[in-house]
Amino acid sequence: MVVAGAGANFVGFGTLFAFGLFLTPLADEFATTTGAVAPLLGGSVFFYYLASAVAGRLADRHGPRPVVAFGAVALPLGLTLSSVAGSLWQFYLFYMPLVGLAVGCSYSPLIGAAGRRFAERRAMAIAVVLTGVGGGSLIMPLLIRASLDRWDWRITFRLLAVLTLVTIAVTAVVSTGGTKRSGTTAANPLSMFGSVAFRRLYLSVVLIAPGFYAPLAFLNDYAVDRGVSDGRAAALLASIGLGSFATRLAFGGAVQRLGALRQYRFSHIMMLGGLVIWFLAGGSFWVLAAAALLHGFGWAAWVTAAPLVLADWFGTEDLGLLVGGFYTGLGVGALVGPSITGLIIDAAGYRPALAVVIATTAVSLALLLVPLRSGTWDGRSAARSSTPSQVVAVDPAV
Repeated sequence: MVVAGAGANFVGFGTLFAFGLFLTPLADEFATTTGAVAPLLGGSVFFYYLASAVAGRLADRHGPRPVVAFGAVALPLGLTLSSVAGSLWQFYLFYMPLVGLAVGCSYSPLIGAAGRRFAERRAMAIAVVLTGVGGGSLIMPLLIRASLDRWDWRITFRLLAVLTLVTIAVTAVVSTGGTKRSGTTAANPLSMFGSVAFRRLYLSVVLIAPGFYAPLAFLNDYAVDRGVSDGRAAALLASIGLGSFATRLAFGGAVQRLGALRQYRFSHIMMLGGLVIWFLAGGSFWVLAAAALLHGFGWAAWVTAAPLVLADWFGTEDLGLLVGGFYTGLGVGALVGPSITGLIIDAAGYRPALAVVIATTAVSLALLLVPLRSGTWDGRSAARSSTPSQVVAVDPAV
């Protein structure tokens, strides 16, 4: 099941996060600027996180198979309809909701299922599911670049539709996940906002989203604009995937030694460092590659730590719902971040835009590092019993 989850995430996230390769072809096709095309990535990510919350709850109740099966239909349908779009508004209509919803139908349901099936090796099981995200981000940009060099973006979309249909359909068939429940009340994601610590954590997610997705959306075009060849620019996106894929299992094992919250903070530091290196890189391919790799390392540390922070604080019975609900913060930030970044790039260039995403990422990190005045927070949720003996207190400074 965890291998199947990795396969679905491979094609889903690989397709979504390689969108930066399509910025210029789509802008040329529809006679507009890349700033007008960039919100497609942020909007798709927003739908992905929105779907993740709903899909996580459905999978917690009914198992992952029917939810993943919906994604097996939605993703190729969105790609196929987008490939015949005659105007940019049609592309917005077809691509954003269908692709985003489909990716969300594989992510949190399969994380939740893996989290329930494994106890002692839960961190490693979730890390295996998440290797598909890094692997897809590594391989898919190279495949898409090769397709674009031989054909146009419309044919590339149709080829992706076939690939995603076959892969996610197979994943749906083999996906299982226990739905037996302890009888406790289902978790309500809104109850998490009763905690001051969680509100700060959620705000931090919203603020890191612009920096989280800026390399995926703009690094390819930035490199080409500085004289890097198309093939090497695509390799920069693949380098993000390489950094993520190569270290995801390592971070999945290290998180139990470092602690989920400590590794989560460290991931912010690495992504901030990658953005600063990008800002200073100029047109140097190798410095840009270093920035991309560091971003991939931070990404791997982030995605392996975040579900475990939630599992530690709220339990695992409704982990799919909790992951999906928490990740809506990234969706909100991604909806606004690439759009504003693209507008700044169109108006003033890349350096002011990078300065903005560096600033928001720094504030996000600061929110995680400043201790709470109370020192602890009540990690009680509806996923746990409300008796005092089962209330979990976590020191946010640890």
